[in-house]
Amino acid sequence: MNVVVIGLGEVGKHIAKVLSQENHNITVIDTNAEAIAAIDERLDVRAIVGRGGSINTLKDAEISKADLVIAVTNVDEVNILTALIAKNLGAKKVVARVDSSDYLPDNRGFYQGLYGIDLAISPEILSAVEISKLTVYLGASYIEEFANDQVMLMQLKQTAKASVTGIPLSSLKIPPNLLVATIIRDGKILIPSGDTAIQEGDKVSVIGKKDNIRKGAEFFSTLDKISAQKVVLLGGGEIGYSVAKFLEDQNISVTLIEWKKSRCQVLAENLKKAVIINGDGTDIEILKQQKVGEADVFVPASKRDEVNLMSGLLAKELGCKKTIAIVHRPDYLPVYEHLGLDATISPRRFAANKILKYVRSGEVISVTDIETGEGEILEFAVPGGSMVVGKKLKSLKIPKGTIIGAIAGKRGVIIPTGNDIIEAGDTVIVFTTPKVRPKVENLFKTI
Repeated sequence: MNVVVIGLGEVGKHIAKVLSQENHNITVIDTNAEAIAAIDERLDVRAIVGRGGSINTLKDAEISKADLVIAVTNVDEVNILTALIAKNLGAKKVVARVDSSDYLPDNRGFYQGLYGIDLAISPEILSAVEISKLTVYLGASYIEEFANDQVMLMQLKQTAKASVTGIPLSSLKIPPNLLVATIIRDGKILIPSGDTAIQEGDKVSVIGKKDNIRKGAEFFSTLDKISAQKVVLLGGGEIGYSVAKFLEDQNISVTLIEWKKSRCQVLAENLKKAVIINGDGTDIEILKQQKVGEADVFVPASKRDEVNLMSGLLAKELGCKKTIAIVHRPDYLPVYEHLGLDATISPRRFAANKILKYVRSGEVISVTDIETGEGEILEFAVPGGSMVVGKKLKSLKIPKGTIIGAIAGKRGVIIPTGNDIIEAGDTVIVFTTPKVRPKVENLFKTI
């Protein structure tokens, strides 16, 4: 596939890296000559210095031969214009990053066919949607959906619980239609067997039907309630505002702290129930006044990583049950977790992964990293000629260190046993490691 990526920020770099590793023909465009030189040294790509919205630059990139153009600069107008020009010049599909809600019809964050653009995506609104999910499930540090949102994966940090910890999985009375897919222990990923026992401090990933996942949260959690009732937000930008709107719709109490008075006025005019506070979110006295220590969730969502980190640590110190921090630089993610914040979201990396999921065609629909690359979740669309079709799972030569977590199709969602069969057209969710991934992909190829 011929792919042109315009904009070498965090989103563009990540997309270019992943697609080049998958042996696509990649052309990258950016106005920054240093960024172009750096990526040209590291990746097997064609690199062009120029403006994405320039017809001459796009012609130099042979845009008429492009199967896909991805415009992900930091300027919405440039992305929209570039996508439309590329489409007009003959590109088969175009994708544009659009941050501002001024250009978007609603708060979904993911739009097909908008303005004639095949896919428009908003990293900030998508992040807000993700935060709202994590407030609904207090114990969760990570949530992902597969098979057109029929299947949900939830990661929970396990605290000591007599009915769960120290007991082999085969002896646990886990609710039906749920499966423990992976366990992360001391930074290492385990693909569990029936003999594996969950330990205190493990990060446990549970997969199942979306309607059943709440039962999994209740089974593994020691919290006295599953969903948040009181949330404090820091930062009234696009993310903070969108989160507040989502939570208002769920009748969750919201307090939003924003340091710009003018922005506070806009927020007060557009939010119906949220309490708007003008102040500095890193001021511990303000956090005390707003009773952050009594909140179920604190969400630092300012545009500055250092503010989000500091305020999140203060909230934890004051006793807040859960912190969900926005991290703009993905390389900071391990630091936040190491310092004790409960969940982190990188809008740019999140958007890049959503675009990659849309881009992929054929058998592998999506690849999701676990624990910064220690493990992977593969989502397969099973073709009619695949060697796995019609065979019981126990008869397949599934590589060691791999588990099939779910099968979704005309039969609904199946959390499989060895006697279940994969049918043509099914979507299959597989947990594995980067080392084993090629063997797994070969397993699902057509005969």
